[in-house]
Amino acid sequence: MKRTLLKQKTQPCYFRHGLLVLAVCFFFTSVSLAQAADTTIVFVSERGWDWPAEQDWNREIYLMNPNGKQIRRLTEQPKNDFEPAWSPDGKQITFVSYRDLEQVPKGEIHRGDIYLMNADGSNPINLTQSPERVDGVSSWSPDGGQIAFTSSELLNENILANSDIFVMDADGANPINLTNHDALNQTPDWSPDGNRIAFSSNRDGNWEIHVMNADGANPINLTNHPARDGRPDWSPDGQQIAFTSDRDGNLEIYVMNADGANPINLTQHPAEDNHASWSPDGARIAFDSDRDRDRDRNWEIYVMNADGTNPINLTQHRDPDFNPSWGSASTLSISTKERLAILWGKVKRSNTYGIR
Repeated sequence: MKRTLLKQKTQPCYFRHGLLVLAVCFFFTSVSLAQAADTTIVFVSERGWDWPAEQDWNREIYLMNPNGKQIRRLTEQPKNDFEPAWSPDGKQITFVSYRDLEQVPKGEIHRGDIYLMNADGSNPINLTQSPERVDGVSSWSPDGGQIAFTSSELLNENILANSDIFVMDADGANPINLTNHDALNQTPDWSPDGNRIAFSSNRDGNWEIHVMNADGANPINLTNHPARDGRPDWSPDGQQIAFTSDRDGNLEIYVMNADGANPINLTQHPAEDNHASWSPDGARIAFDSDRDRDRDRNWEIYVMNADGTNPINLTQHRDPDFNPSWGSASTLSISTKERLAILWGKVKRSNTYGIR
């Protein structure tokens, strides 16, 4: 689990040796408060779509604080932007977009590309530029030097013939096929130590969570279950993997040990829960759910403790919100209203792995 070099536990401050002690105590308290605000969640929403316009749903990428406040729109395109993923330093976001496509006839699969933009939505760049393929979910290496992603071939314009996990440099150069398998291999997620990549695959007849070395060697089936398992997300300490499964009859968020042992259903709800994303400190998990069924199964972003307790609806909007990705901010956000001390530069961290 990611920790700072400063203890997060705050304690009462007393005048013992003058102003110096008071200043040091206030500094430690302020750092703890600042760290709580030093994360952000990007997500996808259809709230910008002009209902009931006769066009594809317009999915855009938004940013919010971990408490659901200060929602900001990062993309604004007439074609879909989705599947955001944070860079480890919190300065950039990769995502999938259809923005460079010509009009695609209904019934055909849209050929998306992987894009890169700054954390404020500026300077979007097409990294893959592959008009003949469908590029999907991306995940950064812990050092920020590479990006793993899904890339698929098409059969008859509307059926995925096969998909593989590729890796490329962070500028889009040198794409390499890691899986080279006839089955569908999708949704990669890089381990915090950089040595492995978890992904979902149907190579064994149904969807399972697999893990392989970062060079594609030694793929191992972790779940080995007759139900569908997918969407792996490593915990920041590398000890666990959250994933989605319908093994209990509907989609739920599960967590298992990194070797596949001890799977636990965290959500245990009759609605559909999907797209788990760990907080950088490993204490909480964001996910999307349609459990607000009184609003026509509207998808919302929730946050729960890492043990599944205390789920909280963050978005509460009439339009669907989904696909959360929880990452660190590039600098500490200082709010005078919360009376936080001004800190010069970033707080040094002992482990920056696992931030997406």
